[in-house]
Amino acid sequence: MAVTIEQAQAVHSAYIQRQYYYQKKSDPLMVKFNLGNITKEDWEAKRQEVKDLIPYPEGVDKQEALDLITELTGWTP
Repeated sequence: MAVTIEQAQAVHSAYIQRQYYYQKKSDPLMVKFNLGNITKEDWEAKRQEVKDLIPYPEGVDKQEALDLITELTGWTP
């Protein structure tokens, strides 16, 4: 099934937003996990929180959508 530009834009938007929230919310916990200050489960729970907050559109192939954005705009992940 071909991805539409609207679907590709929605996936791209979610991808960018997730990157931002991972950096703000879960990456600091990854450092704490690596230092042994928190459990892996705490860190993974924060990552899941970001995924739940910003879901990808259902029924759209993420890679196909991001490939379309790359093809149309030259964007690189």
